[in-house]
Amino acid sequence: MCGKCIVFISLIVSAIAIYPYFDTQDFIYNVPKVFRISITLDRLLEYYEKTPSKDPEWYIALGIARGQLEYTVNELDKSVPLKLKENLQNITRRMDRIRNSTDYTTLVYRSKDYEYVAKATFENLEVLSSILEPLTIGTMGTQKPYRFTFEQYVQEAKTKMPTRKAADACMMQLLISAMESQTTQSDGACELAPECQAQIIQGSGLAFQQTSRVRAIMLARFFDCMDGVDLSALIYKLCIQIYKETKSLEAWDHPAGTRTLFMQQIFICASQGYGEFIKPRWMNKVISWQEPKGCYADDRQPFLKLTGFVGPTASPPPKDREEEYRVKKAASSDGGTCNSLTSAMALGTLVVYVRALLETDQAFQYDVLV
Repeated sequence: MCGKCIVFISLIVSAIAIYPYFDTQDFIYNVPKVFRISITLDRLLEYYEKTPSKDPEWYIALGIARGQLEYTVNELDKSVPLKLKENLQNITRRMDRIRNSTDYTTLVYRSKDYEYVAKATFENLEVLSSILEPLTIGTMGTQKPYRFTFEQYVQEAKTKMPTRKAADACMMQLLISAMESQTTQSDGACELAPECQAQIIQGSGLAFQQTSRVRAIMLARFFDCMDGVDLSALIYKLCIQIYKETKSLEAWDHPAGTRTLFMQQIFICASQGYGEFIKPRWMNKVISWQEPKGCYADDRQPFLKLTGFVGPTASPPPKDREEEYRVKKAASSDGGTCNSLTSAMALGTLVVYVRALLETDQAFQYDVLV
């Protein structure tokens, strides 16, 4: 009887050891998924190779995705079929062709602040794309969607900070300080004005406000800014909040204009190592959203206005109207229903999924921590 108890307990322990996380033997089942993603990626990149975008965000996402994919190909397990490896290598070559053929002088920037941010990011893109966080699972907890409605969520977002204009201004200040500290080789770390530190560290946010804060903190950590602040812990805290929000967008059945946000949340937090954002059902959604021509579409402007991220819903002043026009021009430059920011977030998300599925010690086979 005692022997049976020991066997039963050992079975429970072994079950807990692999569930709800992963089973390395399931790795082989992830290969078809990666084949499917590789086809989606190839169609997306083929479209932008033929129809170049003028949105800087597309090229930033392309550079980061290129670094992640190159790492993945170099670290492939021996059991990965040669054909799949060739597919992924061909995708990296297509990425290189797009980058090498791009005329960066034709890109459209939404503001002068953002232009500085984007150009500084381009200059450091090779290093930024090579910094990879190990993917882990089980740290986010079982976050449940918000109990309130999408309409209430939109109203709540209006009370949050920062706006896109404020976020761009603070990110530019951060990068100017970082560049100066590197140029002068001073001992002091780059710093931020008190209002920008408050915006990033003490502020609150929802929707694009929140993801803009995470991006700013990622850059601050990269450039060793805000000495004495645990930026990794702050990213962790924000990604927990974002995870709850991502699950809420799914529960609300992805209201109009939120697909870009949904994929941006996955791209940013999964790239920081949080494996809860790697879910087969989310991967299937992203793949299914691809337009027949290969790009991705999402009418974000109404949602951006409703949340207050690009100004009030009433008629904006001339300056904001000019900025909105420039954003719209950049996003729609790829023609038709395509949106380059949405496509950029899809690209980043799919490459993160490829990496997750091919890391043999974390074969994300189950919709865990639902």
